Amino acid sequence: MLHVRFTGTIAFGLLLALPLRSQTSPLWQQQVHYHIDVHLDTKRHQLRGTSRITYFNLSPDTLQHVFFHLYFNAFQPQSMMAERNRHLPDPDRRVVPKIWQLTPETQGFYHVTQLSQENQPLQFWITDTVLKARLARPLAPGDSTVFEMHFLAQVPLQTRRSGRDNTEGIAYSMSQWYPKLAAYDSRGWHPDPYIGREFYGPFGTFDVRITLPACYTVGATGVLVNAHEIGRGYDAISTQAWTRFDPRETGLKCTPGDSLTWHFTAENVHDFAWAADPDYIHEAWHDDSLNVTYHLLFQPDVAERWRPMRQWVPWLMRYYSRRIGPYPYPQFTVAQAGDGGMEYPMINFITGRRSPFSLLSVTAHEAAHEWFYGVLASNENAYAWMDEGFTSFITTQAIAHFVGQEPNHQEAALNVVRLQQLGVYERLNTPADWFATNVAYGIAAYAGGEMLLDLLGYVISDSLRDAFLQAYYQAYRFRHPNPYDVEKVAEQLSGLRLDWFFEQLLNRTYTCDDAITALRQTATPEGWRVALHLRRRGTLLLPVDLRLTLADGQTQWVHVPLDLMQGAKPVPKDWIVAQPWLWTFPHYTLVLTLPARVVRAELDPLMRTPDHNRLNNTWPLPLRFSFLQPLSFDWSAYRASWRPLISYAHDFGPGLGLQLRGRYFFDRHESLFTLKLWPTVLLSNGQRPSRPWVQDRKAWWSGLDYTFRYSDRLTPQARWHLQLEKQLGLLENQLAITYTLGRWAALGRDYGQLTLRLTHQYSPLTRAFSFEGAPVWTPGMHLIWTHLGYTFSRPEGWLHALIETGEGSNGSGGTLGVVDLGWRPIRKRLQFTLHGQLGWGDGQLPPSRLFRLGSAPVEVAWRHAGFRNIAAAFANARKSIHLVPLEAPGPVAYWHSTTRDPLRISGNVLLAGNVILGWAPFLQGIGRPLRLEGFGSIGQTWFTEPTLASRYPFAWNRFLADAGIGVHYAFSELPALSRWRDQSEVLRDVQLQLRFPLWVSHPKLLGEHRPLRWRWMLGISVSR
Repeated sequence: MLHVRFTGTIAFGLLLALPLRSQTSPLWQQQVHYHIDVHLDTKRHQLRGTSRITYFNLSPDTLQHVFFHLYFNAFQPQSMMAERNRHLPDPDRRVVPKIWQLTPETQGFYHVTQLSQENQPLQFWITDTVLKARLARPLAPGDSTVFEMHFLAQVPLQTRRSGRDNTEGIAYSMSQWYPKLAAYDSRGWHPDPYIGREFYGPFGTFDVRITLPACYTVGATGVLVNAHEIGRGYDAISTQAWTRFDPRETGLKCTPGDSLTWHFTAENVHDFAWAADPDYIHEAWHDDSLNVTYHLLFQPDVAERWRPMRQWVPWLMRYYSRRIGPYPYPQFTVAQAGDGGMEYPMINFITGRRSPFSLLSVTAHEAAHEWFYGVLASNENAYAWMDEGFTSFITTQAIAHFVGQEPNHQEAALNVVRLQQLGVYERLNTPADWFATNVAYGIAAYAGGEMLLDLLGYVISDSLRDAFLQAYYQAYRFRHPNPYDVEKVAEQLSGLRLDWFFEQLLNRTYTCDDAITALRQTATPEGWRVALHLRRRGTLLLPVDLRLTLADGQTQWVHVPLDLMQGAKPVPKDWIVAQPWLWTFPHYTLVLTLPARVVRAELDPLMRTPDHNRLNNTWPLPLRFSFLQPLSFDWSAYRASWRPLISYAHDFGPGLGLQLRGRYFFDRHESLFTLKLWPTVLLSNGQRPSRPWVQDRKAWWSGLDYTFRYSDRLTPQARWHLQLEKQLGLLENQLAITYTLGRWAALGRDYGQLTLRLTHQYSPLTRAFSFEGAPVWTPGMHLIWTHLGYTFSRPEGWLHALIETGEGSNGSGGTLGVVDLGWRPIRKRLQFTLHGQLGWGDGQLPPSRLFRLGSAPVEVAWRHAGFRNIAAAFANARKSIHLVPLEAPGPVAYWHSTTRDPLRISGNVLLAGNVILGWAPFLQGIGRPLRLEGFGSIGQTWFTEPTLASRYPFAWNRFLADAGIGVHYAFSELPALSRWRDQSEVLRDVQLQLRFPLWVSHPKLLGEHRPLRWRWMLGISVSR
């Protein structure tokens, strides 16, 4: 019986091990040797060449076909790359719209004029960027064969990575330029079309001859064999410590018919790239410590900013060699080329017109790829995170050490969390070209892979993770590892089971949210008995690191392993390793006896995990207050900032109060609280200074204002909002839900936003806000409104549509609807705006909701803090300072003349429009928000209620119009006010407008017998 059990255990273990072993990369891999000879015609930008390829089939399979990549075919307006970017919600701006604008002279192509196997012509088919050829002689395991190809290729205008004449003037950035054999591994052929992302190819050797005009200087993968024939500084490396070639100093110029052949060879590489330009400055020197020669190729205009590269490049290569493993190649070149940063064996392409830190960062990142891409040649198409993610991790480490800081990978985890919260995150093992969005690919491949490696250190310890990197490099150098190889090395090195870890991180989009739900502690003779209750609110399973701060100042660390680990990571001696957390249990209770009371408990205090809500990671709740400071981004605590409030209102006197704003990271748990007191009102027994005959019975109520707002996300597309507000005599409570339409709303590709809102209004007293002098709020009346609105807004235009229905305690309310449409094309300095609005309501609309021609309804003006505070300082702001809330289109010239009868330009129906031509004389500094305007407006309001319709009906001859000039100044765009704008409701959206009507259509319609010309109007733009 014992024997049977033992045998069964072994068998079960073997069954578990077989899938992992069968999925790790095989010991065999294909080999390919290239002999390429090309001639570059720089007038036609065409390559004519031959390629002799020896292919070694080291697989156990007999091959019937071979596949080649023809990358230049992607750079055509109808290619798969172009089509993919037509449908992505966030297309690559380096590709579009350039790829759609390529002409026959600027696009890329291949014409394969001959393809043979051992002198036997092959039948082949080309689909986009993939050539499939049927072998004349099947290739048996262990056999080899020779292909010969003749081809003509046109170099495309640089669009993505490869091409000619990039944005910095580099003549030729030649990557993915030759017909390249596709990779074949244990999963078969990988003839992936070139959509614009990653690459995969077999290791081999390259013998490449490039013939082009003699004035060009070339840098490439491999070693220049004929350096003494070429010169250009290549020939002096062995005899001089540092060499520099500058074509301006030698007088080198292009001479028709004068050409030069550059001969490069490279071993143990899976790609070959080169760059050429007649203006290249070439600097080179030898690093004896690594036995590596460095080359820099750049244009004269970046010479000064590239000077530090002489120190940066060798420092980075030595650092990576220590951290990962020795750099195995004889040379390394950094060339100004391409469209950003891109890695190739022994050569990196980077754009050169960068800030110092940007130049250091891109150099560090692309250099690290020489290890995680060049030597560890994983299938980037299938597992981009193995290349980009590991590279991002070690780049962050390198830059931190270079500047003398501790490495911090929180930004990678935060990027993952943000995308998860937006609902567009995808699993890391998604094939590179299959990601639904570019941002999802970028976060998964770069930030996701970096987070995975940092999180591996959290699970097995940083020291073992660092040792893992070296073991992984040593085991799989010059091979094609896959994710199971990563898992295998990590398990072997740590002694822990890790399949659960990689499965969750690679093949799932699980979210992390571990929480402290309660902490109870009791004094005992042995010390303090502490019971800490933890809960896993998310779906991601991870071990837990816990830091307890005691009342006596001591710190106690606790590690709670996960049962699936079958062990625990090594920790310092003074740590407590608790019992494992069984993964099927969402709750866990940690019981400890400690020498002092716990005053603070923190889950993952070093912020290594991608936890969505760290507010529940700490006990007690982490709050951080500041005074007169904008809310900073804080992942670990809830940030709140407070400031005093000072204001003045004509009917209320001076006001004093405070404001408190709060926010968690990104846009979570946004809150606002204000409290304001009006001492004059509180001490006046309700008497209004401007109207001493009016008494308010509840002076304390009239002298107290407040605002409470709270907003949080329900789903990636929906938010809920609560607002309780009382300002200047009006009380309003709102509960709302906003929903952004469109699958890619998080990326700005939305189809508008729906708003559903329930509003309660109450005007308890006669003392209430009005910018017109006349009362518009009915004291003691309750109003309940339901609102359904749709908003579609873009810089070039907008559409607002809403319908509201309400019922008041005195029968007021009714129904109101608005359609607001605008179009605003912007061309830097010039802005042209067409704006039209149609509003309708029944005869029950309260005065606060009546439409105002050339202005916003009083209720809308009251909701705008900037307008409300300015207008309230005057008894009649419209008359005394000609203040108008500019939102609705229509003429403004009549506002100052309608004091005797304001209903002439008010009504329950509105039809209006305007046209504005704006010009921004300044694009920077304090003049940037200034815009000079010319305007023309037309419109009409009328009543449908029988008692008013007879006096204010619709009539074609009642349309009013004006035209003039104006000045617009948007304080919200003023950089100097950015700090205060973020804290102030008044400054946030205030846009002042001065308008001078120079022409008025029919002033006598309003009983005005004198000309209205040259009257100015001060407007504050408000938004609904």
